[in-house]
Amino acid sequence: MTYSGGRFMKKSLGLLALLMVFLVAVVGCGSAEAENKDLTLDKFIKAYQDAGVEVDPEEKPKLQSTEAIDGVLFYVDKQKVAIYEYESSKDIEGEIAIFDVMKDWPRNGLFILETKN
Repeated sequence: MTYSGGRFMKKSLGLLALLMVFLVAVVGCGSAEAENKDLTLDKFIKAYQDAGVEVDPEEKPKLQSTEAIDGVLFYVDKQKVAIYEYESSKDIEGEIAIFDVMKDWPRNGLFILETKN
């Protein structure tokens, strides 16, 4: 990795932008459970891996949440990214009522993304 000319930073920002565009496209397609029955945590992991992000499916976030049934933790440019999976939209809404910070996190069906990127 070289930092000359900001090349590394441009590549990192480009990868981050690509990931965010992908996530927004997926999230923007609707959040109704019926529309997203085919989404799985494995599909999210594969999408990030296909974009060149190293994701270990066995690395789980310490679920601050009480309702999340699964999740994965990884890093993009040294920034934490966590995806949480819930059993129902009602469970997600309950978590958002408890953890106000979650209301701004991107959401798709039964999944919610925690990141500062």
